[in-house]
Amino acid sequence: MTAAQEVPQDPTAPSPIDRELDRIRQRREGRRQFFRGTFDDWTLLFGLIAGVVFFGGVMLMSSGYIAADSVVVDGALSKTPLDTGEQCVDRTEEFWFNIWASNDEIFVQTHNAPERGTVLVISLVVSGENPMTSIFKGGLGDIRSQLLLDDELADGTYTVNVTLFASDSAVDLSPVASQEDFDEEEASLFPVKVKVVSVEVHTETTGGPFSQVKEKEAEIIDTESRSCWTTEGLGKWGWRLMGAEWGGGRETAMLWGGSAGIPAWWLAFVSLGMSIFFLCVQYPLMHRLYHRDDADLLTTPQMRRLIERTIRRVSEDLRFDVDFDEMKLQDRPISIDVYLPYSTTGKTIATPIDVRTEITKYLLEEYAVFGEMRPLQLKVVCTDSVTSGDDLTSLDSNFMAWGSSRIPLAEDYSGFFSEMSAFGKLEVAGQESLARWFRKHDLVGFGTAIMADEEAVFVRVIYRPVQRFAYFLFKPSYKDLQDDLEKQLSSDLAPHLRGRSLVVSARNEKSTLADRAIAGRVEQGVKEYTGEAMVAKMGGIAGALLQNPFMGDILSSVEYVAHKNQGRIDRYGYWGLIVFVWIPFMASGVLVGAMLGLVARMPFERVLAACMIGGTAASLTWAYTARGIIEFMERYQAEVFVPILLAIAVALTWLKVRDNKIRRREELFRDSMAFFAGASKS
Repeated sequence: MTAAQEVPQDPTAPSPIDRELDRIRQRREGRRQFFRGTFDDWTLLFGLIAGVVFFGGVMLMSSGYIAADSVVVDGALSKTPLDTGEQCVDRTEEFWFNIWASNDEIFVQTHNAPERGTVLVISLVVSGENPMTSIFKGGLGDIRSQLLLDDELADGTYTVNVTLFASDSAVDLSPVASQEDFDEEEASLFPVKVKVVSVEVHTETTGGPFSQVKEKEAEIIDTESRSCWTTEGLGKWGWRLMGAEWGGGRETAMLWGGSAGIPAWWLAFVSLGMSIFFLCVQYPLMHRLYHRDDADLLTTPQMRRLIERTIRRVSEDLRFDVDFDEMKLQDRPISIDVYLPYSTTGKTIATPIDVRTEITKYLLEEYAVFGEMRPLQLKVVCTDSVTSGDDLTSLDSNFMAWGSSRIPLAEDYSGFFSEMSAFGKLEVAGQESLARWFRKHDLVGFGTAIMADEEAVFVRVIYRPVQRFAYFLFKPSYKDLQDDLEKQLSSDLAPHLRGRSLVVSARNEKSTLADRAIAGRVEQGVKEYTGEAMVAKMGGIAGALLQNPFMGDILSSVEYVAHKNQGRIDRYGYWGLIVFVWIPFMASGVLVGAMLGLVARMPFERVLAACMIGGTAASLTWAYTARGIIEFMERYQAEVFVPILLAIAVALTWLKVRDNKIRRREELFRDSMAFFAGASKS
């Protein structure tokens, strides 16, 4: 009622709401400069610099071009409180064995072996007895080999003797693979290094109740201090940890790295580097895309007036009538739904799909100006049958000859025939111009119509590209081609227009509503909930980075989670946001926390600080507890479940993101369908 009272009787006269909308438009159009020197701009610049330093540094480390074999960093940090484990040992100048077990195999890798013929011997023995099993492997320099445990081996503690033999010459001893081969070469070999470790062997039962399988599991007991990680080794693990955190979350990356013996300080550094980059780059872009000042937020009366003004402009261009008293609007937090009945006139050239396309296009353009990023769902209903289909033949006869319906009945029909002759010349000239236009753009026509009255000439064209794979390769948009056709027809038909305006409609036979509406993001209904919702297209870097299909799906899911958890932030505020980012809720993190702060309309600086504190606490917590979790599981012989837990974490994260996406779309389209159904009945 308030909106109706503020809008004047004359729909073309400005109202107080119109003046408010114009002031908001003026404010927002005056702030389109990309870098304005605000706090969020400097945050974005810092994030880009931090990203270049972080990712560039990891790339240099993993490439091996700079200090590839240096262990200075790990060696220095292992002596500080940053490394809660034992101090690592620098073995870059000495020969050493790396021994580990996986399931029923014992692996041995030599490092810094002499560049001569070498033979690696691995023996499994019981204390004081002869070797039960021995493996021989020859080569040149460093060697890697493994010992497979016998299925009949009894559970217990055994000793593994590892010895590397070397010859005096650089002869490749790869043929040595058995005791007999070793005996033949033994005279020319001498032992380089011997290492003895203990191994605990136990039997694990796996499978279901009807298909149980018993497998041997080995666990190496080595009291020797860990070797320092090289720069190249840390760099390569940095990429692995980033991939694991991106695909399965921070918890997955930390457990995987902890099980591989990665130092806690490197786990924390990689996780923090990713958090800082994504928070300081994506959050300012998200803020620019979604945030509006309180004075720029549109009320429901303002939103309705904006929609009415836009529809009135389109109705004048396409020449159809709208009874705005019958228009229905549903303004809700996750979408804007508009139900619009309209009627055609004798001069309407557009079909319902054209009407919906044009209204959607201009509404999305207005939304982009006003910063409205909620999806738009528009249902257009033609209340008569003149243009109820998309058939070019279902047109009023007044289109076929301008002014013919206004010629009075008389015995002298010369005026009628002269006008028909003029229209015939216009049609011939138009068809010739269209033929040249089709050839110029390599198009084939799927229906054309040329119509006229005393005020305008209407040309309607449906085309399709001839080239193969046009969906991917055909670059011009329908708007580009429509503007080019209008320019060509204005020139070719100039002698026949006689002061009338030229109205051109051209569309691709294969194009979708979203293609012609030029939407930033499109969402389709799921399951029994049908529909199509479109979001305004935002320009600049923010639009290019955040409105592609991949990021659009991520952000829509993040936005949905933020809306669902808004009650927590409204209740606990700043500290609640820190805890939300810190505690490993499913599908939580710095980006979800940032979106949550946006939804709750918290100041940019407070959201950034809360997410930074919470993200840092989460990275440090997991980095310095991951190894303890692994050791706890090993103590109770549950380390076999670590790969299973990692797989479960990745699967649950993926399923949660997918579930959020489906639930959001169900909620988005379910209420809209109910609204449209109720509006059509009323």
